[in-house]
Amino acid sequence: FWKVAGGLLILLICAINMYFVVAYVMSLNNLGLYIGAAVLSVIYLSFVAYLTWLCLIALGASFLACGNTVSVTRTLQPEQPPCPPHK
Repeated sequence: FWKVAGGLLILLICAINMYFVVAYVMSLNNLGLYIGAAVLSVIYLSFVAYLTWLCLIALGASFLACGNTVSVTRTLQPEQPPCPPHK
């Protein structure tokens, strides 16, 4: 429940931010700023979609993983030296 509620809250906050950006840029009445805001918005939304994709994979949606994946927990743990042989 909390994962879904948190995701919906994040979606709401992103939508509110995008609304205020569009409202502000529209008030400037400049075509160059419209184009710049559109390009930056596409880049921003693409990055958010990428992060969402990775988070869903990390939360267990393995069907979204395409190709090789890397475990974050294995990457962050330092390697242990090999044990000495027993005599």
